[in-house]
Amino acid sequence: MALSLSVPRALCAAVGCLLFAAGAQAGIHTWDVAEVFSNADGTIQFVELLEVTAPGPPDAFEVGVGNGTISSDTQTHTWANGAVTGPTNQKRYLIATADFAALPGAPTPDVILPPGKVPFFDTAGDSVDFVVYDTCTFASVPTDGVTSLNCETDTTQVNSPTNYAGATGSVNAAPAVPGLAPATQWLAVGLILAMGSALLWARRLQRAA
Repeated sequence: MALSLSVPRALCAAVGCLLFAAGAQAGIHTWDVAEVFSNADGTIQFVELLEVTAPGPPDAFEVGVGNGTISSDTQTHTWANGAVTGPTNQKRYLIATADFAALPGAPTPDVILPPGKVPFFDTAGDSVDFVVYDTCTFASVPTDGVTSLNCETDTTQVNSPTNYAGATGSVNAAPAVPGLAPATQWLAVGLILAMGSALLWARRLQRAA
């Protein structure tokens, strides 16, 4: 029977299975893929994870997210930042491209994807996995530069990336609309006024005739 997993995903699954027991003890298995975002060409992307334990006691210590792995159909990335500080209830963890991190209003990512893994996922349809514990599969994601996909509700929303420290924001990665230079703007206004004056003068001449 032919294997349906891509090579990066198969490798990730194999490693994840080997580390399943250790991962559970290190505290990593209650993290879900919560939100994914991309611009049109995939240079600005983020994946946000959410620790789904309800807030309040008992506290959760799913601190293993600091040493995690995400994968798509074509890419896999593993980081080794060390365990985060608990409790982790309802905390978020942000993995993003460097171009995302450079945008105004972007919270500092917990993990930066290297250039060779950008785009990380295909905006026309892909699956984003966190180790073996959760998967966000989508037919497409918005690429208007403002809207993201909420994987928890399978709905779109204004992007709201949040890092583990709790810093949050919203970015605008929409293509810039070329504007006119000030001198060109004044020239355009002058031409419009001149055309209006000429039209008014022509009407007056017609009435006088």
